[in-house]
Amino acid sequence: MVEAALLGYYAIAAMYLILRLRTTTGARLADATLVVGLPFVGLPLAVLRAIASRMKPVGTPDMAAEGEQEEYEQPLYDRINVNKEKNRVPLEEALRINDMQTRRRLMLDVLKEELNEEVIPLLELAASNEDTETSHYAVTAAMELKRKRMLDIQKHSVEFERDRSNLDAAEAYAESIRQYLASGFMDNRTQTAYRLTYAQLLGLLVDSEACSEEWLEKKILCEMELGNYEEALRCCRLYLEKYPDSEQAYIASLHLYYRLKQGDKFEETLHRLKSSRIRVSNEGLTIIRYWSNKGA
Repeated sequence: MVEAALLGYYAIAAMYLILRLRTTTGARLADATLVVGLPFVGLPLAVLRAIASRMKPVGTPDMAAEGEQEEYEQPLYDRINVNKEKNRVPLEEALRINDMQTRRRLMLDVLKEELNEEVIPLLELAASNEDTETSHYAVTAAMELKRKRMLDIQKHSVEFERDRSNLDAAEAYAESIRQYLASGFMDNRTQTAYRLTYAQLLGLLVDSEACSEEWLEKKILCEMELGNYEEALRCCRLYLEKYPDSEQAYIASLHLYYRLKQGDKFEETLHRLKSSRIRVSNEGLTIIRYWSNKGA
């Protein structure tokens, strides 16, 4: 009984192997091993193996291994989706916790983008990174940003020198210097020299009939950074005189009086702000509540 079953099994197996003659040698040998070595079980296994092989994508038997090798050898630059990486983890955090290759890739991506003031904190952080290549990319980006800002300064300075009464040219020149100062990576002497020129241009603007709140705020801040507090006080008075209904005019004065530790002037200005009909913002309301409670 068993012998007859074996004869029937091998007859069917032989027919199956004949049908597989057109397959590759590796597949034919594997099927023969299964069919002969495992009577009754081997044939179903061989059939299932054939079905499974047809369900795989067309390619060589080693395609999976080759794919893994290609993925391993593919540069990290191509394998990282930087947009997703930036959305998932802030760049500042990535510079602190990610591996060196990821840091370098992120910095290369920054270099490819349009450089502006928003990336300056990132560049300053990356410049001090322990990975020398990452810090090199950051310094390179900072130098490129400074180069562009310097070209803007040269362009607008020429336009301003042609007509020093042109307020548009003066404003463009001042803005180019402000952006250059914001780019960082400069020594104190260079910074002071440009800030002095910036203050002079802002002085021309605030003393003109077209004086704006924006120019006054920048002028006060600049003079405070230079330590020219008398000029900053003058501009604060001018700000309140020209814009008596401006909340920012009061806040600018409060900041300066606090810096100079002029408590009487501070309290007087705070009282004037509280007594005014100005509809204060959340910032102004926070300042009023805080200092009112401090004095209580």
